[in-house]
Amino acid sequence: MRIAVVGAGAMGSVYGGRLALAGHDVTLIDLRADHVAAINQHGLRLSGVNGEEVIRIPAVTDATGLAPAELVIVFVDANATQAAAATAARLLRPDGSVLTLQNGIGNVEALSAVLGAAGVVGGITLNSANLPAAGHADHSHEGPSWIGELDGRRSPRVEALAAQLAEAGFETIVTTDVLAQIWNKFLLNCAINPLSAITGLLPGEIAETRALDALQAKLVEEVIAVAQAKGIRLPDPDPLSTVRAHCRERFNRPSMLQHVEQGRRTEIDALNGALVREAAALGLLVPYNDAVARLVKGVEQRRMKATG
Repeated sequence: MRIAVVGAGAMGSVYGGRLALAGHDVTLIDLRADHVAAINQHGLRLSGVNGEEVIRIPAVTDATGLAPAELVIVFVDANATQAAAATAARLLRPDGSVLTLQNGIGNVEALSAVLGAAGVVGGITLNSANLPAAGHADHSHEGPSWIGELDGRRSPRVEALAAQLAEAGFETIVTTDVLAQIWNKFLLNCAINPLSAITGLLPGEIAETRALDALQAKLVEEVIAVAQAKGIRLPDPDPLSTVRAHCRERFNRPSMLQHVEQGRRTEIDALNGALVREAAALGLLVPYNDAVARLVKGVEQRRMKATG
């Protein structure tokens, strides 16, 4: 299968690299010229849970002139989804599919607005990764992924895609309610990522800090209230316990912390900031998520100034 990965940062590189090793024709697309140059010159270095190897795989900063792809996987951060949708529209074969495994809410809708809902497969993943250096992706945590058609069908397309991802080493589950799964991951991200970005603590350290554990519970309560008001049935019967267990066993660097440290814009507007907007539309208040979103904006601004 010819595959294009739009947004070949940490997670995009891990997925693209593993799919290339499984025999697919993969091209990585990323705006970071140093990352792309390192991959083309030395190969993509993958390390982490599956050991270490170097994969020869083409990478570009501009998708112009690439052959049409059967599958486009979108891994850009949520701030760049609209631009990624335009890139996918140029790359995709008429019978092709776009898969999003991004954090936050609103990505499926942004892609569907450009590509049509029928061309988009939604999904989320509990895998984690980071970029220690240009051309080097470290797969720091292995976890399941969920993908599904937006209309809830168990289509041959999504079943085949799940099988291909599994062959590449990614545990992949087909769901008939992918939006509920996206909100489930959204809750996890809202409860962990901003606290890590603000404090610099890793998830396991957050779990060990009583004041942050209590704040985390308030964040989770507000996400659940908004989901219930929207009629979204979260698949997890006890999200707070899941968040706490997740924190206790994880000492990775969440993507929002990585973005702050790099002086990059975070995805807060697609996470806690998005929850504030969803709540306002329903006439609800989410003061803890509102405060946390504002604090991340402040930390983000400080670091962006410091890094030039």
